[in-house]
Amino acid sequence: MIKYPKMWKKNYADFADGVTDAVVEVNVPLIRDVLSEIICSINVRHLAYSGGIDSTILLCIMKHVFTEVFTYTISSRDDHKDVQFARLGSAFYKSNHTEFIVFPNKKDTDKFVGDNAVRQLFELLSDTTNSIVCGDGVDEFMCGYHKHKDCTFETYKYFLGDLLLGHLIPLDSNSGSINVFLPYLDASMISLYRSIPLSEKVDKLNRKKVMVALARLLNVPEEIIGRHKYGFVDAFIQEDKSIFGEVA
Repeated sequence: MIKYPKMWKKNYADFADGVTDAVVEVNVPLIRDVLSEIICSINVRHLAYSGGIDSTILLCIMKHVFTEVFTYTISSRDDHKDVQFARLGSAFYKSNHTEFIVFPNKKDTDKFVGDNAVRQLFELLSDTTNSIVCGDGVDEFMCGYHKHKDCTFETYKYFLGDLLLGHLIPLDSNSGSINVFLPYLDASMISLYRSIPLSEKVDKLNRKKVMVALARLLNVPEEIIGRHKYGFVDAFIQEDKSIFGEVA
């Protein structure tokens, strides 16, 4: 269940209306400092880790706050990009890393799609920890989806509007007894997102520009900053169709 923030059930599309269109200088160090304060207050050392830029930013800050951090990656292939980049990031930051590699049989393919893949992760985590930090929400607020490159307010509002029903409620219902902490959806972070113009977040060539700047400020490895984006469920369906005799 989602434990933090407590007031997570919101119509996030409403926050799109408050995004400034003024020309401003983005205070990247302030974003780092606010996120660090949130991580300190949450006080959870376990991280769902995809090896992507958003979860690596969380890992970097957690390693500055805590002596030991535990990271977890799940996939149906041990050569999947999420697994490879998570290995790179966990080695770089010296986290205590666990991989859950689940090789499905053809008859079990439906177990590893959509909400069931999320449930599978949390069932595996239940033997290890009762609390986990996740990076949900930042793609919506900081323009992490490929469609965001159309640079329109309508697309920005669409993804924010889908955040609650499309992502958070399924996450809450499928996480079972695990307490889920979402630092990117803290009210202070949302306030910072709204102070940043859409043009500073995305352009025709670059998504989540501010998160890239934050990653570089934190000296996140360039291989991770420049990696291709995969969604969580892609760890089970991207490039994995060949397992079931289909064209990848």
